[in-house]
Amino acid sequence: MENDFNGGLTPPEDEYNNKKISNSDNLIQMIYHAVANPKGYRDFLDLSKKRFKRFMCIIMFIVTLMVVGLQIIIFIINVGGIRNFFGNKLPDFVVKDGEIISEGTFDIKMGEFRVLFDAREEYISVSELKDGYTYITIGRKSVNVYVQGTNGRYFSTFSRKINAFLQDGMTNKKLASLTPAFYLALILAFVLRMGLFFLKYYILALIYGFYAKGLNMAIGNIHSDQEITRICLVSQTLGIFLVNINKAVGTPIPGFIASFVGVFLTIRRISIYFSNYIGDKGLNA
Repeated sequence: MENDFNGGLTPPEDEYNNKKISNSDNLIQMIYHAVANPKGYRDFLDLSKKRFKRFMCIIMFIVTLMVVGLQIIIFIINVGGIRNFFGNKLPDFVVKDGEIISEGTFDIKMGEFRVLFDAREEYISVSELKDGYTYITIGRKSVNVYVQGTNGRYFSTFSRKINAFLQDGMTNKKLASLTPAFYLALILAFVLRMGLFFLKYYILALIYGFYAKGLNMAIGNIHSDQEITRICLVSQTLGIFLVNINKAVGTPIPGFIASFVGVFLTIRRISIYFSNYIGDKGLNA
């Protein structure tokens, strides 16, 4: 071994299977490298900031598409488009004095979301919610968003009066005329969800960083904090895909088990990467 990487030990070239990534590699190659070659994660440190950010954006895009986007696209296709849904599928309604007047109801599932509409009641009771969905409920007087806590109970994260969204006199036909604005809102919501996914996995990378920093100290602190964060972000790739594919297909594996597997895979990959320098057989696969 020879001193080469920031003053640390560099493993023999064949341990990387002579497979390097560079700024010229396409994103598919980079994703494959992140999933299948933890020994070579140091190559991600050589990528430009722009290239690495692009890599992370595509990972978050794929995850958001799996969990949210595909279900929304399928729903839009099934109802013949948003305009057709508002004009012909949605129960007839009119907004008067800040309340929705309608005798119809609907219940729509879109991936992890479920939309309930029932204007016969002022608001939809929490007791009617189940199955682990994130609920958007529309009652006569209010719109609420409910999520399920760790104790299994639902709690409201958003609540607004109907007149905050729909003016008096609004009907199905008028709502259908606002279709372009709804498509724009869906795109913005998709981008926002991507941002939330990135924030989630960035925070997790900082947490995994405590473990990685311990290994980094054992090899003489050859990596900066920024480099360790990159390694921890890349190390999550396989776990991110497995956990969110499980969500996308309806959680055939209980969520807490999938999350545990994701954590294990990430820690395992961090360990395998640092084992290049530590040479600890117990860390190697």
